Amino acid sequence: MRTGRVFYGWYIVIGGMIVALLQGAFYVYGFSVFYVPLVQSLGSSRAALGGVIGLSRLEGGLIAPVAGWLIDQYGPRRLMFFGLGVMGLGFFVFSQINALWQLYAIFLVMSLGASLGSSRPVTVAVANWFIRRRGLATGLLYAGFGLGGSFSFALAWCIDQFGWQTSAMIGGVLFIVIGYPVAFMMRHRPEDMGLLPDGDTIDESANDGMIESGTVSESSTSVINEVEMTPRQAMSTLAFWMLALAYAAWASVVTVVTVYQIPFLQEEVGVSLTTAAGVASFFPFLSIIGRVGFGITADKVNVRYILPVLFLGQAVGLSLLAILPSISWAPLYLVVFSLSYGGSIPLRTVIVANFYGRKNFGTISGLLQFVDLPGTALAPFFVGWVFDSVGSYRPGFFIIAAMTLLGAFALIFARAPKITSQHTTRGRAG
Repeated sequence: MRTGRVFYGWYIVIGGMIVALLQGAFYVYGFSVFYVPLVQSLGSSRAALGGVIGLSRLEGGLIAPVAGWLIDQYGPRRLMFFGLGVMGLGFFVFSQINALWQLYAIFLVMSLGASLGSSRPVTVAVANWFIRRRGLATGLLYAGFGLGGSFSFALAWCIDQFGWQTSAMIGGVLFIVIGYPVAFMMRHRPEDMGLLPDGDTIDESANDGMIESGTVSESSTSVINEVEMTPRQAMSTLAFWMLALAYAAWASVVTVVTVYQIPFLQEEVGVSLTTAAGVASFFPFLSIIGRVGFGITADKVNVRYILPVLFLGQAVGLSLLAILPSISWAPLYLVVFSLSYGGSIPLRTVIVANFYGRKNFGTISGLLQFVDLPGTALAPFFVGWVFDSVGSYRPGFFIIAAMTLLGAFALIFARAPKITSQHTTRGRAG
């Protein structure tokens, strides 16, 4: 049963989308737009500049388990106020740097803000507010990152017109002015407001819903049986380590594409910064279709069957980018890579929540990010080193594509842990 009012969880999703849009526009995808101006301004090598993102992702992975635990214990709102403030001030400081070591230092600080103030807390919140419709809600949340990335063209125009320093200051203002009101309306769990996930109400006559083998039943129940595992129990399952291996490969391809897509189009395909950013803007925009579409599919089909196919699609897509002969071939790469990449983003969250439950979701997902550190930290440095050595990004792209294919095979062995009475909790309002 459901009430006639709009379920508050959807406001959580909308607020999360807004924060995700900001992070996607200025931090996740935005660094690629800042990349060439920074090379010219700081006079650094590609490997050294790529190492900035690698090191910031390394720090993000190192603090991810702690950040996840803090969110599980204290909720997302408090941490978002802190993290968004750090991001806003960080962009102000970023606009004033004039040396590579300063860039490293400020991005380490901003990585802390990103972990505590944006994607992680809102993802934890959405995973707690939804069970049956978790795929759709998570897909919509991550569509915000895609929308933010599609603003790469606008950011590139802003850099061309006003310089990268002014553009960075604009980002700092937006993180504070827009991010703080969003943080204020965040809530951790529906039970904190006397509600149940998905907007259900207690109906003892309804059949219990059950999360089973990575899918959620379509029963309109109000009393939900859900697996709940501690971090220790999760790490004792084979699925956890298969997911960790797959996510390490996924993290490699994400960091490489977001950092080097625009420089590759500029330096090897031979287009202008504005054109490269325009093409790159279609990448996150098209990924929105995958994020929402596959998110909806995940509510109806076993996630474990979908993810390996999406990883395979990313490997093929990155290979297409590596052999791109001219800009006229970019649409083929964009369609193949963007849809599979976009679809994999919410499903990575959904499968963890479905396998291990809501109570410790932040901690367990943080542990998964921690163990995928090698791929996250080393991939951008490695591809930059390849360019410095041979004068091309293409060989590095092929190697990362092969790693993604390995991740697809790992997912085949990631089976849902068996649910026992000690792993099951009954969700009620209160």
